Amino acid sequence: MVHYNTNKTPLPPWSAAGGTMQASILLDETTSRTFTNLDAISGKVIVRSTKAADVDDIVVKLEGESRTRLVNHLGPNGEKMKPKLEFHKILYRTTTVFPPPTLAQDRISTPVSGKPSYTLPPGTHEYRFKFKVPFNNSCHEPAPAKSSLSKVGISDWGIEIPVIPTHHVKKTLPPTLGGFPGEAEIRYFVKVTVSRHSFLKENPRAYRPFNFLPIESPRPSPTGSQVYARQRHVFHVSSQAAEVSKKGKMKSMLGIAADATPTVTSTGPANGLAVSVDARLPEPAILTCNQNIPLTILLKRVNYSSEQVSLSSLQIMLRSSTKIKADDMSRTEQSSWIIMSKSNMGMAVTFKSDEEGAEAVIDDDLWRSHILPNTIAPTFETCNISRGYSLDIRVGLAHRGSTSAGKQQVPQSIILPLRLDCAIFSGILPPASVLERMAQARDTFGDAPPYIASTIGDGKLQAEAALSGAVSRPANDASTSQTAPPMPPRPDQGGLHAEEGLADAPPSYYDAVAEVREEDLRRSEKSGW
Repeated sequence: MVHYNTNKTPLPPWSAAGGTMQASILLDETTSRTFTNLDAISGKVIVRSTKAADVDDIVVKLEGESRTRLVNHLGPNGEKMKPKLEFHKILYRTTTVFPPPTLAQDRISTPVSGKPSYTLPPGTHEYRFKFKVPFNNSCHEPAPAKSSLSKVGISDWGIEIPVIPTHHVKKTLPPTLGGFPGEAEIRYFVKVTVSRHSFLKENPRAYRPFNFLPIESPRPSPTGSQVYARQRHVFHVSSQAAEVSKKGKMKSMLGIAADATPTVTSTGPANGLAVSVDARLPEPAILTCNQNIPLTILLKRVNYSSEQVSLSSLQIMLRSSTKIKADDMSRTEQSSWIIMSKSNMGMAVTFKSDEEGAEAVIDDDLWRSHILPNTIAPTFETCNISRGYSLDIRVGLAHRGSTSAGKQQVPQSIILPLRLDCAIFSGILPPASVLERMAQARDTFGDAPPYIASTIGDGKLQAEAALSGAVSRPANDASTSQTAPPMPPRPDQGGLHAEEGLADAPPSYYDAVAEVREEDLRRSEKSGW
């Protein structure tokens, strides 16, 4: 027991409920700390009571929620539609910090009428707690009945109750997600509840949110190739340039603003400078938080020409596509982050020669110093929210124009858009022991499918596909011979139960991570935060 006035640590706001009893949570780590899978979240619960109070227990919970809410403003007949809600408890862990296990056991062994309660003396009481963040989500596991009350909401439409979801995805815990107020949210928090023995007294509660960023999955081996997006453009030559110039003078005489750099298009054969622009990323296209972008921008001559082109502008932007689902409704929200943007550059592009196929690589110093923002959530998929990314590159080219063979080119400029689909990784590498265990499993079992299905429907694992891949026959089996007659399925091989067939399958990556020992996990600075 620690007296309230001697506690030098600044306490967070006390819970308003409880009257003579208040509760708060203090985490050992700072509030700005970002947690990841297999991290230990520890702290203490502080309960302050001005007089003795009877309590049943003090329970600390580690929770994660994924909420979505979509609204159709008008129905088919113009009527006002109720919003659709979907709620998933993706993380739920509990621990009882009071009463202690020995005290609770003694009280249970002693005959007591009714539900046992414990008297908490007046003063300030502290109780330690510690959780280990799991690897996979747990929304497919049955949640306690009391947690359903937190899903109910009240709005202009009345009481809003989410439907019971029948589809779950068992994957890595998704990152903390915001930016869609009232529509979609993924949040993690630690909560404490002091259960008062009296039904007429409100239970004091406290709440402490925290940020979460998952460990990234094993990266596929580099293939040595590149993924690319390409655009081609021809700077046209027109013999009507003089006529266009006269029209510009006539507009200026009449007080009409003429175009500063008229772009002339030719209906005849295009025999001007033709170039193609490539934006390339190493395959597989993966970007990492808090690191630079391994982008290559390449220009190539498509025809023979001695004319020159210059880089006038360059913009690199990351676009996200967040798919939000609520019951039978879905919506895709778009967001963007500008990585770098430059204009009025006037940087000459130097080709190796004037021949067709000559290439020029844009200096990557233009964007190498611009790292991917560390506040961007990595690519993820959960039951009702998923997010993907693409990299948008806008390359501005300018041609000063020239006169040859009686034909004139006016100055032209063009912006060529390029888009590359990519994945964002958090930059938090899995423990080395997990990667070694997975490598050993691949050497032993080969590339067999994991025995844990990623999709769970109607509360049951869809294990048939994994079972067919996990159960195999020897190569010299008589049933595999071409001359042998067909045989009915045998219970000892083809008729195995799911549990028996799945037991022989190699462990998946997620199981290997979930079984990692705490001392094997090397805590390092989160590269993505």
